[in-house]
Amino acid sequence: MYTPEWLAKFAQNMAGNIVMSPEHGSAIQAYRKNYGITQKELGQLLDLRRETISRIENGKVNSTVNFIQNFVGILAIAEATKTYCKGHEVEFPFFERIAKEFGISSAKLDQILGIALEKLGV
Repeated sequence: MYTPEWLAKFAQNMAGNIVMSPEHGSAIQAYRKNYGITQKELGQLLDLRRETISRIENGKVNSTVNFIQNFVGILAIAEATKTYCKGHEVEFPFFERIAKEFGISSAKLDQILGIALEKLGV
């Protein structure tokens, strides 16, 4: 396993918070906004329409386990980017191995890193 223990725990805690929240959509929205990701960007990363993201966040559509896993993976990579890349160059193979463990493709990883580097001021 290439994912650092702290990052795996970060992802587990986030997934648990979302699943245990009485309003899954609101929790998802709060996490998304905390990372400065727009509904449109999240939709592109998850291959969903922006309107679908809006419906999930507003509780009109239930999020699936697959959605939560992918969402958590995206934000875990964003967190790793924020943590590891301040003042350093991105070590793509390291992130690629982590992304693979979260089930995220290399193409999506490029997008996530781009968004994270831009939005998080890294």
